[in-house]
Amino acid sequence: MKSSVIVIGASGGIGSGVVASLLAEGYPVIAVGRHRDTLLNLADRLGRPAALTLLTASVESDTGAKDLVQQLVALRRRFAGAVVAIGPEADCGRLLDRDGIFLEDHLHAHVVAQFNAARALIPLFAQHSPNALYLGIASAATEHPWCGYGHFSVTNAALRMLAKVIHGESRDLPVRVQQLALAGLVRTWRNDDCACSEWMDVDSVGRGVIDLLQHSDGSAAVVNLRAGGSPEPVPD
Repeated sequence: MKSSVIVIGASGGIGSGVVASLLAEGYPVIAVGRHRDTLLNLADRLGRPAALTLLTASVESDTGAKDLVQQLVALRRRFAGAVVAIGPEADCGRLLDRDGIFLEDHLHAHVVAQFNAARALIPLFAQHSPNALYLGIASAATEHPWCGYGHFSVTNAALRMLAKVIHGESRDLPVRVQQLALAGLVRTWRNDDCACSEWMDVDSVGRGVIDLLQHSDGSAAVVNLRAGGSPEPVPD
């Protein structure tokens, strides 16, 4: 049997698609989310597969991330990796029309939460699951200003640097640490009614995750994924 994969943000649009792809590939999946009801809805949509384990936990704080690690250790599993697909809600509007608290909240929900997850899971993998992949996911707003969603551009730019720093600081550990940067918008079950034909399908994100789990050597801090393509390393 394959080792388990942890998906944090499992009930979200991208997270749930990644869960479905991993299960189809034969990976046992530990789906992590803040709310039990949304995790149960995820399980219902997927037909409640036996290979799916639900964990209610949050990485919004150090305490929550430590609690998640305790729950994972209690499962007595070996892990192939973790996929972190979390982020703030898509509030539309000019960033200059918002206040500092708005940006601070989004930085915390997106960047600090991924930092907490990394601090908790990378040492766990180094000790119990050598060569596991810690993979954060960043949106298409990483490099370009996204009109009406400037907070996404700011937070994803910070996520890219966070990924590079953590990758460098983990170089001597037996863990592969990378970021999957999505180079386009993604069609999911949440936005299917308004998605455009040129958007990336969430299944392609799942295939990209599986490709990295199975084949990446972890040497590149950031890899890009474009619609119809395979993950490609981003030069430093």
